[in-house]
Amino acid sequence: MAVTSTNGISFSGLSSGLDTDSIITQLVNIEKAPIQRMTAQQTALRNKAELYSQFASKISGIATAGNQLTTLGTFSAITASSSDNAVASITVDPGATLAGSFNLTVSKLAQSQKISSGPQSSAANPLGYTGSFNINGKAVTVEATDTITTIAQKVNALAVGVTASVIDGGTNNAYLTISSGTTGLTGKPQISDISGSVLNSLGLLNGTSSVRESITNGAAGTKLTASTTALGSLMGVTGLSDQTVQINGVSVTLNLQTDSLQGVADKINAASTGATASVVSITEGGATKYRLEIKNASSTPTFTDSGNTLSALGILQKGAANELIQAQDATYTLDGVNLTSSTNSIKGVIPGTTLTLIKANATTPEKSTISLSSDTDTIANRVQAFITSFNETAGFIDQYSSFDDKTFATGPLFGDSTVRQFLSTFTTSLFNNISGATGDYKNAASIGMRLNSKGTIDFDTSVFKTALAKDPEGVRKIFQNSGTSANNALTFVSAGSSALASGVTPYDISITTVATKSNYVAATTKTGPNTVSEILTFGGALMSNSNYTLNIDVGATMADIVNKINSDSRLKDLVTASDNGGKLQVESKKYGTNGRFTLVSNQSPLGTNSGVGFAAGSLIDGVDVAGTIAGQAATGSGQFLTGATGNSVANGLQIQYTGTATGVVGSMSYVRGISGSVNESLKTFTDSINGLAVAGQESFKKQADQIQKDMDAINRRASQKQDDLKAKFIAMESRMSSLKNQGSAISRLFATTTSS
Repeated sequence: MAVTSTNGISFSGLSSGLDTDSIITQLVNIEKAPIQRMTAQQTALRNKAELYSQFASKISGIATAGNQLTTLGTFSAITASSSDNAVASITVDPGATLAGSFNLTVSKLAQSQKISSGPQSSAANPLGYTGSFNINGKAVTVEATDTITTIAQKVNALAVGVTASVIDGGTNNAYLTISSGTTGLTGKPQISDISGSVLNSLGLLNGTSSVRESITNGAAGTKLTASTTALGSLMGVTGLSDQTVQINGVSVTLNLQTDSLQGVADKINAASTGATASVVSITEGGATKYRLEIKNASSTPTFTDSGNTLSALGILQKGAANELIQAQDATYTLDGVNLTSSTNSIKGVIPGTTLTLIKANATTPEKSTISLSSDTDTIANRVQAFITSFNETAGFIDQYSSFDDKTFATGPLFGDSTVRQFLSTFTTSLFNNISGATGDYKNAASIGMRLNSKGTIDFDTSVFKTALAKDPEGVRKIFQNSGTSANNALTFVSAGSSALASGVTPYDISITTVATKSNYVAATTKTGPNTVSEILTFGGALMSNSNYTLNIDVGATMADIVNKINSDSRLKDLVTASDNGGKLQVESKKYGTNGRFTLVSNQSPLGTNSGVGFAAGSLIDGVDVAGTIAGQAATGSGQFLTGATGNSVANGLQIQYTGTATGVVGSMSYVRGISGSVNESLKTFTDSINGLAVAGQESFKKQADQIQKDMDAINRRASQKQDDLKAKFIAMESRMSSLKNQGSAISRLFATTTSS
């Protein structure tokens, strides 16, 4: 026993002669004995929790690979080729689904314009010219000290889609060139003098002006970034004054320093020239641009522009004095159909592809055969990725479920009910026949999959590709949810996890209300052009319950209003405008309540405006489809009918009805593919709340944490017992020491008594 004095020195068993330290240690160790076993249990539980975490992650990987098989284009991947890559190449865009073969001939390639100045004395000598010129809507100011080199630098600094360069051939042989960055006839740069005659003096332009870009019965100007900003500010030029132009022989005074593009249009319309000017918005690369259009009713107006005002706006342009490369569109044929393109890279002419023209011959057109076919390798690889993901998971389970028949040692997942349930559920979902499937391909085994003795899946891609070539739709239906109907007005859209396969008896579709579009007809017949400008305001659900305004110019005809609505960057995707017997008609492009809109004007309805008025006209709101699926409740949105939550067989099954009849209009056979059923079964394990793998992981963690709490409690009890034992042994030693002292005293007393 260690007796501790106040100076910290310990003496063990001085009175009793016992090794009390050893006794206490042994007694405390007996108290702590369960900890070693509990620590091993805790380590095993934590290891198993980590394995379950990896298990859940691998199942999620299977689900991800399975989801890739549910997308619409998975089994219709296309590969494309050109028989002569020197003539043309072709690439397939994501989602391309149409196969085919096309004979291509190429006569001309699209090219961009390149113009040159006349010869200059030097690339570095000051020119002595002053003034300003406009290029693609931006001004370049030229000073007397500028050279062709500094002018090129100023042009390039504007970043307006052209490149200015210098060719220096020595004395009297230096040239300024300007190249458009855009190919095609419409890609020619807009270039004109504003003040002075720098471009004419350089020999870049000469001759008389003509319409730069023709449109039906008129001319279109340069695309600018704003319609209400003063043009002087917009182009970056100062010092401009009033200039008079003539349109159809009628004088119009314009001032590009202070007038905006809309202001120019208003002045032209107010001058009674017989022409109509309007500002048209155009969306390019996600940005809205504006240009002036001037049109007659049946022919192009005549223009006189002595001060370069219309040229600065891009309505007119002088010819190039030295055209090094002429702008031209590509001309080509596909299967004998004559086609043109402003670019050599042509997207969508063959749906889902980009065709690039490389070589042309105007006399003897270059030829190539463009072929699009099913990309069976890509499709097989997508299925293989799904199988590989499962095989990796099965291998993981096998690795940690081992059993040694000699030592009887087992892996941490040996006999685990959750992993056994996973393997059984997955393979059952994969290899069971698809309910409602017809034809030769009804399960995974029929398209080359086989469960081997190791518990993994073998995939014979040759069998799969043969099946894909024979019946691509049948193969797709093995994997994907699908629906078919004899009524072409009924189309399967999608199905949720709760929708049951219809089996041999299709689901009847009954329609009580047919979906309609919202339709508006103005109150007043339009009898003449607008005498005042007008603002039309669109609102309602179609416009996301916010207002959208459209400006109608003075002089606008019914055709102008219709065209402006149908070409507007936002409205063109939402509504269709038309002339209904002289009245403006606007119809939503969306069916149902989500396609409802309102339309009002800031002008009273007259024959000389849109006739819309403040709240006039006839507006019929669109309604949603209504009906039942399989005789049970369904909800409608536009033309889409979806099985309601309470529908016991078709919950989440969505179809589109485009017909006009009511009653039982047909039936829908719904087949649930293995991708959907497999992924649904995987949620049993990976669901964040009730998933078996997730719940198991949490359970193991909680058990390990509880063991830690139990071990902490044992350690506390052992520590307390150690303290108690020390106190008792100290008391014992103290008592024994006291008794010894008493005995010694008695002995001395007896000795003294005896001697006396």
